[in-house]
Amino acid sequence: MRRRRVVITGLGIVAPNGIGKNAFWRSLIAGESAVDFITSFDTSAYPCKVAAEVKNFHPTDFMNARTAKVAGRFSQFAIAATRLALEDSKLSIDSSLSPSTSICYGTSVNGAGDIAAKSADAFRLNGVKALDPWAALEYPPHAAASYVAIEFGIKGPAVSVSSNCCTGIDAIALGTSQIQSNVASVALVGACDAPLFPLSFAGFCALGALSKRSKDPQKASRPYDLLRDGLVLGEGAATLVLEDFEYATARGAKIYAEVLGHAGASEAIGMRKGDIEGAVMATAIRRALAAAALAPEDIDHINAHGSSLPDYDVCDTNGFKKSLGSHAYKIPITSIKSMIGQPVSAAGAFQTAAACLSLEAQFVPPTINQEVRDLRCDLDYVPNAARIARLNRILINGHSFGGSVAALVIGKADPTN
Repeated sequence: MRRRRVVITGLGIVAPNGIGKNAFWRSLIAGESAVDFITSFDTSAYPCKVAAEVKNFHPTDFMNARTAKVAGRFSQFAIAATRLALEDSKLSIDSSLSPSTSICYGTSVNGAGDIAAKSADAFRLNGVKALDPWAALEYPPHAAASYVAIEFGIKGPAVSVSSNCCTGIDAIALGTSQIQSNVASVALVGACDAPLFPLSFAGFCALGALSKRSKDPQKASRPYDLLRDGLVLGEGAATLVLEDFEYATARGAKIYAEVLGHAGASEAIGMRKGDIEGAVMATAIRRALAAAALAPEDIDHINAHGSSLPDYDVCDTNGFKKSLGSHAYKIPITSIKSMIGQPVSAAGAFQTAAACLSLEAQFVPPTINQEVRDLRCDLDYVPNAARIARLNRILINGHSFGGSVAALVIGKADPTN
């Protein structure tokens, strides 16, 4: 039996640089940084004082007051992004479609911040009787997927994914596989994270992963630039609606892109130390290209992991060179994390949404804060200004602490294929 084709028909974005795909895209193309001084807690005791916070997010714009009151911030992001994605796709999940709709949603930090804020001090002072009765239900990673299922009445499989910064790509891959194997006709896929709370932030500071550029926040995230000194944390959620190609075509859906291939691998070196030579990243990219039946020359653009970590950016560069050969030097490559920070699990979902919008607009967003060339990162990282490009197929890559890497290839959907 011929494998079902999987297409992307809806994009829902709750990002530091805008809520909704249009605000997100306008900001990316303009090269606007969403990084600023943290407002949600006191950073006076921290070496890093900046992050990319989601501003002007009002949960009751997307869910009822009761859900907004009990749901953790990461779950609120997931609900909001999914509502926006369904509206964008013009897809109604009715009783006939509900059983054949799946959810593949991911997070890493999950609701730990909400537990710390709402319950930890109360428990320490007054024991179990002082705990929020919802605490045990709100902080697990599966809460986000569960809320999405409940909010939209989805009765197909609901699966949670957690592979750190590869989570968004892996969730898309899993949803694609469910449609290809006839488990579902529609999959709501994506990822969310809300890591901007004192304990989480302190942990990243202690790890030495965060930029210490606090005088000029908008300059702090600078992937591939010689003067980069660490990542900038972000937050938010992105949801994509995946559909069987024939189902989407029959209902006249707008199709952003087709999912062509995906693959993952593990460096198996250490929790923080990465494969700076990029060999394992190259393996994942080659496998994704093979799954898509494509050659390196078929890739027109890379929406890269580009976290602004000095060693991980070199890994990206070397992985692209090893997997794509001389063609790597001809491809426009961008890191949107230069503008939205590193939103942990949501990263790959944001990158894929941006890639879909690049295919639609035939524009490549810039990698901002490219000021001093790093000779180890000598590819075309689209410095500081967006660029018109002829785009048909785009590669997205991810790289997690712990050594997981992932690659995804999307492209324009050929109706005659």
